[in-house]
Amino acid sequence: MLRKIIAGWITVALCLVCVGSCAKKSTTPPPEKTKTAAEYKAEADKQITQQNADEELKKLEQSVDQEAAQ
Repeated sequence: MLRKIIAGWITVALCLVCVGSCAKKSTTPPPEKTKTAAEYKAEADKQITQQNADEELKKLEQSVDQEAAQ
């Protein structure tokens, strides 16, 4: 009888150790920073000038046409 009680406690202890060591660890990467509209506008203001506005417009139109074709 004492043997069964001790064996039961050992089994419970082993189960608790197994459950405790198998706990999931959170390894989610930090969320990516999303740009605001103001940041997009500032970036566009740097990239698009009076001199290259037509060229940039053609690039955008080609990009839109390619995406529409898919």
